[in-house]
Amino acid sequence: MNTLRRRLGVVVHDVRRGRHIEAYALFLLGLLLVGLGQFDVVGSRRLLQFTVAGLAFLVFRTAVPSQSVPASADDVLHQREDLGPLRTLLENARDLRVYGPTAINVLAGADDLKRVILQRGGTVRFVVLDPSREAVADAAVQLDDNLDLELALRGSLRTLRRLEDMAGFEFRRLPFNPGFSLLIVNGDSLDGTLVVEFHGFGDHTIKERMHVVLTRRTSPHWYDYWLCRFEAVWEASLPGSTGSTSDDADPEATPR
Repeated sequence: MNTLRRRLGVVVHDVRRGRHIEAYALFLLGLLLVGLGQFDVVGSRRLLQFTVAGLAFLVFRTAVPSQSVPASADDVLHQREDLGPLRTLLENARDLRVYGPTAINVLAGADDLKRVILQRGGTVRFVVLDPSREAVADAAVQLDDNLDLELALRGSLRTLRRLEDMAGFEFRRLPFNPGFSLLIVNGDSLDGTLVVEFHGFGDHTIKERMHVVLTRRTSPHWYDYWLCRFEAVWEASLPGSTGSTSDDADPEATPR
């Protein structure tokens, strides 16, 4: 049902912007002709006339130079629900890289990460926010006002530690929030997909955030740019379970 709803949304989006009109028109015409023939509403001669008219329409549309339609921001900017379930993105994943202050929404599917990627010999790298006083305090001002950042982060760190002994898994902690999250599937492959999530400021819920979906095939320049941003985040991060900043700091000393 969700797949059908998304496809209908794509059709409505195209029609509003004058895209693929001939394809949709011929599809509807085909359904009409099948219906008329099935119920014998019109004779075979009339059906033939309708068919010829449809073909003539298609030839006319393809012969007339299409007028360039300026791209809308909505063509590339998405809400979280537009992306569909995470498991759909991970179906063919061999390599996963994630940065998020808590990455709690991705780590909720930790069993899928193990089953689909790690147990099949793939690699997974996570970066989350370091739970130090300064990092949490600064990020809490920026992020959603209904999020208990310290509590969510500690839950994520517990999940990450449980995965840490698995072959192909690594995680680190970033001492500051750069203002975006990244999810990268098969980053170095031709079929790679990358999602950039911008944090904004003072959002009420995570669903309000802007998401950009990039692939190596459709946007190689910006895809490589954001792929390099993850590597920069990785290099700037502290080791997962060790380092100068303890991830077991006193919860009472950490701002919420």
